[in-house]
Amino acid sequence: MIGRRALLLSSSLTLAGLAGCTVANVTMPWNPPEPLPIETAAELPAQLARASALARQLLDRADDWALTGRQVASLSWFDTAIDAHARVLLSSDPARRQQVTTPLPSAAPVTQRTAKATYAALTGLLATLQHQHRARALPADGPAALLWASLAAFSATMAARLPSGLAKRSDDDTGLTPDLTATTREQVLELSLQAAYSYELALAAPSLSAADQRRLQERLLGWRTLRQDVLASAPEASASPPPIGYDVRPATDRTGAFALAVQTEKAALPIIGAWLAGTSSAAERSIGVDALASTNTALVGFGGPALRWPGWPS
Repeated sequence: MIGRRALLLSSSLTLAGLAGCTVANVTMPWNPPEPLPIETAAELPAQLARASALARQLLDRADDWALTGRQVASLSWFDTAIDAHARVLLSSDPARRQQVTTPLPSAAPVTQRTAKATYAALTGLLATLQHQHRARALPADGPAALLWASLAAFSATMAARLPSGLAKRSDDDTGLTPDLTATTREQVLELSLQAAYSYELALAAPSLSAADQRRLQERLLGWRTLRQDVLASAPEASASPPPIGYDVRPATDRTGAFALAVQTEKAALPIIGAWLAGTSSAAERSIGVDALASTNTALVGFGGPALRWPGWPS
């Protein structure tokens, strides 16, 4: 078998012979794409640095403040997620999730003296980021809309779930860009029907607590409302039911009910993400941005994996 080194050497010698023993550098013609337009957010690096500083304060004082192992693992994962977001947002083409190694600016020292106060400051900042990212997503389109919507969903979920800790944490850091022409309004309408049906089967589990039933009912209502909102925003849309191409059985216990909820929400995220990025309707984009946030928070709330980039393909 001829090794790669031998092949490279043979090729180099052949080129040298053809060029009169002079090896010339050959540059393939390629021009990088123009960066996609994206709204500037000059304050973001400092905000992300602040979020990282608050998380590290909690990690540094974890023993003194008796944080649980789940809280510590969640904060560590959160800090790496913030770093991943920063490397994209500081690049020259954030909408394509280009990454750089530029470090975040230094943050002011954290002055909070208790875990409760530090968590409160962190969740307050995340709530602010959620509203700012959502505002940036609404007038955007294409990958830029998905970028801001994904960050809004991440911030909303972390504000709600980070203090208690995340049951599962993923390592989703794909650089793929979704096909923004593949997901239609009709597919989202079908998705909402399928998701509602899944929650009906989850609610069939016996011996669910009142709190569990309420949480599942809220998501069932959420999916039905999404369908109604999409139809209201586009009266010409088809409301036909989806073909039955899946086999879902009623849940037999709480574990099965929550597993069905996780399966439903996780499968929905990339569909909603591609839809809100690909639609030309401002009303649909607004619905999609909010649906992405609620779907991601439900996913984590029912025990599914926390995502760094909810809505992007994995």
